[in-house]
Amino acid sequence: MINQAQINLTAMQRFSRLTANHRLAHAYLLVGPQDSGKTQTALNLAQLVNCESQTACGECASCRKIASGNHPDVHVIGNDEMDSIKIEEIRFLLSRAHLMAYEAKTKVFIIRNIELMTLEAANALLKTLEEPAANTLMILTTSVLEANLDTIKSRCHIVKFFPSSVNRIANLLMEEGIKNEDAHFLAVYAEGCLGKTRKLIKQEIISHRRKVLDEMLLNRNNDAFLKELSADPQETTQALRLLLSFFRDVVLFKNGVSATSLVHQDCLREVEKFAARGFEDLALIIRQVVQTKELVDENLNVKMSLSLLREHIWVN
Repeated sequence: MINQAQINLTAMQRFSRLTANHRLAHAYLLVGPQDSGKTQTALNLAQLVNCESQTACGECASCRKIASGNHPDVHVIGNDEMDSIKIEEIRFLLSRAHLMAYEAKTKVFIIRNIELMTLEAANALLKTLEEPAANTLMILTTSVLEANLDTIKSRCHIVKFFPSSVNRIANLLMEEGIKNEDAHFLAVYAEGCLGKTRKLIKQEIISHRRKVLDEMLLNRNNDAFLKELSADPQETTQALRLLLSFFRDVVLFKNGVSATSLVHQDCLREVEKFAARGFEDLALIIRQVVQTKELVDENLNVKMSLSLLREHIWVN
């Protein structure tokens, strides 16, 4: 199964050349959309600088330990579930940075989503970047470059990651046996990030999408569905995002955008039906979707808001 890091071969080829020429810097900041392969590339770089064959072979003991998260000299801080990275996590890193390596040629510290660092944590990290320890590599990742301190950015070499084309992602998914229309939906909905399509598939987004659109667009008597939905904030959030993307398609189609550019290409009949509505009606629906999403984010009851959304959708 191909992963996003394999798509981002250009970055690894650059790191390979730098390593071969002994010109690898002490700190890199990988910048790109969420799930665009930054973390996997960081792990691949950790393998590269510690590989027994100096190729990130994936087969030697060092590469296998790094891949499984069991290497004593490769540390990863941060994950997608964390709200913030506190100074305690950075202090843990600092305590390890100046110690002798257990077995690695180069100790590697990977800090994911550094935009989540508190100011205290960021300032503590800055000291490490200013005075790097010998044989230590710092790899930071962020999806929001502007949210980070300029002083941190200036002390790192920035490597940018970009989404892949929709056609490329869709073709890769179809090679794995996913149906044409589902592959296209996943590629567009994931904004060209293969890693994000993997998460969406695990979340069973394909079947959930069909159920949400069927219940909200084709079934006015859906009280049972709304009750079920409102009881699960995560399901509600996913449903609202799907509806928002659908009505985005409607507005684009109404403005003359080709059907081939839509997220929900296989729902063209429904898109055409809603495109016959006025812009004010569509704006009202979209505003209600956004307001309902805000209620979910604030952990408030959304059942009434979902019922109101249904009424806006079925007003005609």
